[in-house]
Amino acid sequence: MRSTPHGRSFAFAVALSALGAGCDAPVMPEGGGPTPAFLANGAGDGPHGFSPAVFDIAATPDGGILVAQNSSIHEIRRQGIAHVADVPTIPGATVNGLAVTGRGSFFATTGGPDLAAGTAVWHVSRGGARLVGDIEAFETANDPDAFAGPRWKHQACEEDPFQGFSAGPQSNPYHLTKLSGGTALVGDAAGNTVLSASTNGNVDWVAVLTPPVDGNGDWRFLKTAESDPSIDCYVQPVPTSVAIGPDGAYYVGELTGAPGVPGWSRVWRIAPGARHVVCPSDDCEVVLSGLTSVIDVEFGPDGSLYVVEYDENGWLAVVLGAPLAGGTVNRCDVEAGTCVAAATGLDLPAAITFDKRGRLWLLESNIIAPTVRRLDLP
Repeated sequence: MRSTPHGRSFAFAVALSALGAGCDAPVMPEGGGPTPAFLANGAGDGPHGFSPAVFDIAATPDGGILVAQNSSIHEIRRQGIAHVADVPTIPGATVNGLAVTGRGSFFATTGGPDLAAGTAVWHVSRGGARLVGDIEAFETANDPDAFAGPRWKHQACEEDPFQGFSAGPQSNPYHLTKLSGGTALVGDAAGNTVLSASTNGNVDWVAVLTPPVDGNGDWRFLKTAESDPSIDCYVQPVPTSVAIGPDGAYYVGELTGAPGVPGWSRVWRIAPGARHVVCPSDDCEVVLSGLTSVIDVEFGPDGSLYVVEYDENGWLAVVLGAPLAGGTVNRCDVEAGTCVAAATGLDLPAAITFDKRGRLWLLESNIIAPTVRRLDLP
């Protein structure tokens, strides 16, 4: 597997390994070949197996579960698994995130192999996939974490010849959520930003996240740049997920781009309607801290924020082949700033979604043997 200590998310890096190894079609139930999509009437409880890599799931209004596999999208139905759409992105790009916008339509994000290549937000429906957010063009022109706010990241820090990453504006749109029927909020993992993308083609940055800090309040140092040892490179926050709270605020979870270090991941609260804010600031504050490798956040029907930790030992443990079962789904009170473990001992939990009946669905082992199943919580 490939790993990365900088802003391009670990999940994207290992996606390249899965793609390089060759990926097959989803594992269909016997007799369950492709059928018309969006007719689920409730998904079977599973587990449902897929070939790697799978990066997100989302519940449809009629009870199905959408699954983002490589550059295709499928739907788990009671009758089996149906192919929904292929996203016409560049070779090597994957669908990283899904957010349902209505009956038979949803947003999807794609991330490419290097810099901002192939990064986009798509609107997908029965008629196919339409590009609505050209994040590649936006990131190439703006690169907010390098040129907005405190300008804490130098583009030279992205260079990593061993992993094939180039110096320059890096982007990897990962999980997203619907802000309105025509606008999505996107966690750009490699861009260290929260972006907005609308069906009218407008892309803008909502917030720039800054690195985790040490006991003195200083940004945590990671390394010096490959091309210039005088340039300091800091631990990158790597926002992976966004959820809209009952209060209308935006809650953002971060993986944190520091290999093997537990406890540095945070969840931020961004004020409703905020634009062009720096985290932390008056409009952006940490509400949960001390977490590790946060890869998804979702509000449940009980009003709690459910926070998924990919591996509590840090994501480098996954890269090095350490034993799995270090993943956790937490039930969190964002007002109190506290969490309790709702499910532990999970194998690389990578995404969650709540179906129309309020039941939680889990994507597990996303880069090895992806499985989507219902998870009953106490």
